[in-house]
Amino acid sequence: MITLGDSILYAGIAVSAIALIGLLLKELKNNDILYRFVSPLIFLAAGLLAFAYLLITYYFVVSDFTYEYVWQYSSRDLPLVYKIAGTWAGQPGTYLLWVLVIFISAAWLAQTTKHATALARRTQIITVIIGIYFIVLTLIQTPFKSIYEFSNVPQGFVPPDGSGLNALLVNFWMTVHPPLMFIGYAAITIPFAAAIVYLLTKDEGWEELGRQWARFTWLFLGMGIAVGGVWAYLVLGWGGFWAWDPVETASFIPWLTLTGYLHAASLHRKNKATFSIAAPMLAAVSFILVLYAAIVVRSGLFNSVHAFGETSTGTLLIVSVVAATVIALVLGMKRYFEEPETVEEDKGLWNKTNIFYVTLLLFVVLAFISFWGITFPVFIQLTQGLKVGVASDTKNFFNVWSYPFTIILLLALGFCLSYKESEKQKQIQTLAVVAGLSVVTMLFRTGNFYVLDHTSPFFVREPTIYKLLGSISLISIFPSLVYAAWAIVNRLQEYLRITSLRPKIKGIGIATVHFGVVLILFGTVISASFTSSMDNINIPLTAKGELVDIGNGYGVKFLDLSTSSLTGKTNSYPGTQIGDIMNNPSSFEGTNVTISGQITNISSLQGHGTLVELTDNSGSMWTVFPGNITETMGAGLTVTGNVMSGFQVPVLQVVTGDTLDISGNYNVQNVKLEVYQNGGKIGSGVAQYLEGKGGSGTFPLVDRSITGTDVYVIFQGESGGYIPLTLKIIPAVNFAWIGIILFAIGIILIMGTKSKSG
Repeated sequence: MITLGDSILYAGIAVSAIALIGLLLKELKNNDILYRFVSPLIFLAAGLLAFAYLLITYYFVVSDFTYEYVWQYSSRDLPLVYKIAGTWAGQPGTYLLWVLVIFISAAWLAQTTKHATALARRTQIITVIIGIYFIVLTLIQTPFKSIYEFSNVPQGFVPPDGSGLNALLVNFWMTVHPPLMFIGYAAITIPFAAAIVYLLTKDEGWEELGRQWARFTWLFLGMGIAVGGVWAYLVLGWGGFWAWDPVETASFIPWLTLTGYLHAASLHRKNKATFSIAAPMLAAVSFILVLYAAIVVRSGLFNSVHAFGETSTGTLLIVSVVAATVIALVLGMKRYFEEPETVEEDKGLWNKTNIFYVTLLLFVVLAFISFWGITFPVFIQLTQGLKVGVASDTKNFFNVWSYPFTIILLLALGFCLSYKESEKQKQIQTLAVVAGLSVVTMLFRTGNFYVLDHTSPFFVREPTIYKLLGSISLISIFPSLVYAAWAIVNRLQEYLRITSLRPKIKGIGIATVHFGVVLILFGTVISASFTSSMDNINIPLTAKGELVDIGNGYGVKFLDLSTSSLTGKTNSYPGTQIGDIMNNPSSFEGTNVTISGQITNISSLQGHGTLVELTDNSGSMWTVFPGNITETMGAGLTVTGNVMSGFQVPVLQVVTGDTLDISGNYNVQNVKLEVYQNGGKIGSGVAQYLEGKGGSGTFPLVDRSITGTDVYVIFQGESGGYIPLTLKIIPAVNFAWIGIILFAIGIILIMGTKSKSG
């Protein structure tokens, strides 16, 4: 049975195929029979795909569980925003989003170029071919698959509820991170297509055609990666934002090569002979690596918290990677051998072009380190059936090999931004001094401020080369960081002196991006190296309001514990409001009163019953049970009894009691805390623990200080009358977040100053 959504996708293939035929007839036969319909057909294809995406979104919003994809990633009690976010929670929805953006790109190309040039038409041909291929992938993993296609599901049956989102996905960042990533993945299509056309035809307009889309891709991929780090930091509850997970690393690789491409393109547009092969090849490689990232997510071979698992489209993705790689290599080699020999002016070894060559090589090397680190174990597993790792602790491989090249990259950054032909010798001397300082400081011995954590049990198991490189002092990164920052500030001052507005804004954007990178590296190194952690903290519920010493001069005060629904509304409780009784207890004396609430404290009365504190939306009240109770902390109770006012506060003498169901598909435990150091308060807030259909998730308390240090408290959910916590003090991490913001602002400024020279 073909569903409405699948019918729309098939129509999208048909419409885009006719547009493709029209373009091919124009290019190969100069036949205009379909040519005038090409642009409208591409707009129609984009419209059909947009309608398909709106349709699956509608199915999520109305909780139509007759569709497997909706049932798998939604439930009735999910707030609307997470129902919408569920559309990209699984691979069928991400394919649909991906292909939609590809065709929006194609429509943009049609609108802005009118297909008036051969370059525009040829770029459009490649874009549409890729788009059709992705519609096929979407149909194979269709989000519109009906549950009635399963033989054991009777016609007319509608599931009462869906499976729901994994608790870790029920978070604001779920609404931002996946679309950023997949929009970035899709936007690389036009720069790739234009680069292939250039390698094939030598049409020099290719870089200008794809320039803004390359920048757009770089922004979205960069922000997607950054937001993923924020998500990990604020939700996963391990106190870090980068773990070299295969999927996050796979998305980082094309960002590195795309960064190299943007640097190469900046010189290529000024001198067409410069990087005439390197620039288009880096654009092509970035697209190929985006496809590879999709394989990492969808093959089922890579062990990652992000992976979707094995799918039927994995083989087709591999085919696309092989095809794109072969085409790019063949055309690149052809272009290389056709390149005329030119005798360039000898500017010596030290010049800006050569430093750019070094910079591009460094980006490629860093990308290869990441590529090899996630690929080698899978390659060995497929070829030899062995499960191996690139290091005893996987992240050690990436840290050891990336670190020295990062320092060299910072040195190249500082030299390039400082470069002036008239002051070359002075700048070379400065570079030599900074490089020398970097080498000398590598030998400094500190507590544990090294590339690898010497206290880790994994360190002793690493080979000698890892121990050697892992013993490099991280102090060695500061000379190059300071050098790069100094060069950026000097260059920014030059940009500010420019009188023309567009070049000035673009220059400010360039400086802002680079300064953002410096801050990100500074925050990452300091926070990763100097985080202090106190684990296995258990605060008894009976210590509510008391400052509990947890050692090392730190203390935690537990102020309140409550349970709320995912929507943030406190659960409603039947009966009389506790606040009404507490405000006027005399009016309730002599009559039976029913109240209900969540158990927030339990105390034995030494053989005379049990004292239980119940809390509802309006307040808390102590109740006295004649015997022991079986309910535990956090449970719900409805009780009936008499109000006794002869105490300091009113107490309810319980006659009957019943369990109250306050559970739901998604419930959040909220614990309000204060953190102290040496008697002074250093942080406060609420830590949360979410229990849902798809598991559980933590939402740590994060209290930021003006120094850039975070007080970070992880709450694992109330257990056995205790509040289990982990406290981390994470210094300088906010410099990384500031760097990310500057990075985004900078590239937006650059994109906003579009001009022919770029």
